[in-house]
Amino acid sequence: MKWIETPQDVRAAMLIGQATGFPTQGTALLKAQIPAGWRSGRHSHGEEGIHILTGTGFSVIDGVRYDWKPGTTLHIPYGAPHQHVNTGNDTAVYLSAVTHDLDFAVKLGRLEQLEEKARDGGELARRHPAESSQFAADGRRISLHLEDAIDERARRLAGHEHHKPGKGAHRHAGIWILMGGSESPSDETNGFRAKAVAITNIFEEAPHSGSHKHAHTEAMLYVLEGHGYSMIDGKRVDWQEGDAVHVPPRMTVHEHLNDSDARTRTLRIEFGIRFFYEALWSGYEKVQEKLEASAR
Repeated sequence: MKWIETPQDVRAAMLIGQATGFPTQGTALLKAQIPAGWRSGRHSHGEEGIHILTGTGFSVIDGVRYDWKPGTTLHIPYGAPHQHVNTGNDTAVYLSAVTHDLDFAVKLGRLEQLEEKARDGGELARRHPAESSQFAADGRRISLHLEDAIDERARRLAGHEHHKPGKGAHRHAGIWILMGGSESPSDETNGFRAKAVAITNIFEEAPHSGSHKHAHTEAMLYVLEGHGYSMIDGKRVDWQEGDAVHVPPRMTVHEHLNDSDARTRTLRIEFGIRFFYEALWSGYEKVQEKLEASAR
């Protein structure tokens, strides 16, 4: 992973993207840092999904403040000016999922840098003293803290299992629904209206277990906790906390396995271009080889 400085971020690195050699559909997953007492630049571009890994602070999105902490997921609407500030004592680290390369490939891309990163000194907080809602004026959700996410396992145990096969099955030891999607279009979005980029779920695998086995077009995982491996088209890919895993677009058969003595948790990211192609041809729709997770 190569860290660089940009007008937007003090430190940023691309995890998955065309620039790092991955065969994406114009999508990318990045990691960025905001030192204590700093704010990011302010810019606008296509839709973005953000997940906070460490640190506390807030973002100003379309002129409105949204607070965040570890585990918060943020939706940046298409074209919305936005900026982030670290109000804590430690470095804030966040993940960013975007479709810049796709947007520019179809001649609709636009990236406008409105301000550059800088030391903050409380300036942004004086202009935006308090959060008023996690929802934008048009009713869409912008931020979600992890404790407010839907716990699919708890819901299932309470007798409210999903009616679709493979949705309510034991696909993982635990599933938390963030922006929704989970490998197919869903109305369980917690109020988000993501179209191009969605940070959909957190998946948990119990020790010595594996997820369901299936195939679909592009998706990405970021390892939040633990270590294990994925089988991607028959090839083993080992991973640990801080790694990112790419499921290529070509209807890749894959499953994720935890061969350790502790749980693993991964963050899942998907992109709207997937569903554009699913609507064109049924051969791009998800194929499940095994509905449920299992012990190994």
